[in-house]
Amino acid sequence: MVDILKRLDLDAIADPGDKIRECEFFLGLASIEKDRTRFRWLLSAYLNAVYSYFETTALYASVSFTDPQTGDPIEDSEAVEKLRAYVRVIQNEKNPYYVKTGALHPIIARLYEVRKAATHHFPLAIMAAGPNLPEDFHLGDMRGEGEPLLALCREALAVVKQVQAEIDA
Repeated sequence: MVDILKRLDLDAIADPGDKIRECEFFLGLASIEKDRTRFRWLLSAYLNAVYSYFETTALYASVSFTDPQTGDPIEDSEAVEKLRAYVRVIQNEKNPYYVKTGALHPIIARLYEVRKAATHHFPLAIMAAGPNLPEDFHLGDMRGEGEPLLALCREALAVVKQVQAEIDA
């Protein structure tokens, strides 16, 4: 055990707020990016960071504690309950370290939907819907029917921060 502690690099382990800072990082870069291709890449990274925030937060909450007698993981039921106002938390019975989420909150659900399509089907379709880029970059490929992406992403980040504030309270 002492050997493991000597070898462990604690600086390599990200703190719990790292995922939120990752979301902020990619959204901040996308918010000033006028090149459509780079904007798409940054938005894709942002979508994955938000998804990852919920996945890792749900995992941490589901296995926060260890039963001293059995060594089995025990959930932080308060944190899991707070998360469940925003996402479904599904823990595998055979492998408690396998936790998935499904979006419930409408803004997060929309982000999950966009991410899923971009990850499993086609890259994001980004239109320049006006001259004020990147604000006028819209999701979609049909003129007049696009969805402003930065506004959606900002709303989602506000939800992420709200979730974390509730868990931390």
